[in-house]
Amino acid sequence: MDTIRKRRYINGPSGAPCTSELKRKVRQCWEQTQDDDLLLYVWGYDSEEKHRAERLLQTTPEHEHVFPLIDAMLTKDEVHGLLERLGIKRPLMYELGFRNNNCVGCVKGGMGYWNIIRKHFPERFKEMAALEREIGATCIKGIYLDELEPGRGRIEDEVMGECGILCEIAYGNIVG
Repeated sequence: MDTIRKRRYINGPSGAPCTSELKRKVRQCWEQTQDDDLLLYVWGYDSEEKHRAERLLQTTPEHEHVFPLIDAMLTKDEVHGLLERLGIKRPLMYELGFRNNNCVGCVKGGMGYWNIIRKHFPERFKEMAALEREIGATCIKGIYLDELEPGRGRIEDEVMGECGILCEIAYGNIVG
């Protein structure tokens, strides 16, 4: 197995290479085609992701960044409550009980995530289990997916829409 293919699928200390390849590099290529000196990015980080926003500000100071959910102090559950009130349908992954809307079969997922993948996307689960064996590396802490016990892992609570006071204020600001 060549090193390049092996690298594509392994989750390392700095995350999975797909984050760089499918998000960061695509964004950077787009940035190079823009005529504006200053680009404005609007990010969907919620109030519990301030650390991610701070890291982004440090790593890309050449652009302007806005974090409306953090500014409104909204949590992920409140944002989902707001979406529900506005009649905006959530991505399927949330409806299936996933805590995040990652790619199906994301190598960043833990045991609980992979057990939900096994339930809803059995073919993808089998494909990734076979790929792990082929390349001799695992997605999760040295346990091959085909050896993962169905009850293992932390199954986080699904994102439920709740509209507390901050959500009500945001809703009022949107609908006037």
